[in-house]
Amino acid sequence: MAQRVLVVDDEPQIRHVLRTYLEHGGFEVVDLGGGAAAVAELGRAAAEGASFALVLLDVGLPDIDGLEVLRVIRATERLAAVPVILVTARAEEVDTLVGLAVGADDYITKPF
Repeated sequence: MAQRVLVVDDEPQIRHVLRTYLEHGGFEVVDLGGGAAAVAELGRAAAEGASFALVLLDVGLPDIDGLEVLRVIRATERLAAVPVILVTARAEEVDTLVGLAVGADDYITKPF
């Protein structure tokens, strides 16, 4: 069974590129365009005892920002250990420090 990766980004092209590469690498990909949908999917997964091998998470989402989604992940016992990489256009050092302080495992700036 393939490991699952959650990709959350409001840009369809970014989701498509990440999905293509990850599926080529043998991963099962769930891709979503907003923070609210991500929180719902993460809650469903946790309730079912499922998880993700990785979450690639944009910070600048149109509804619930990625930092809040990250807080939900870290506060949910069944999800707290899931690696989360923030993928964002915010390139200032302070943004990186905030993302890491909230609990991101890494921080990648767009374009990549």
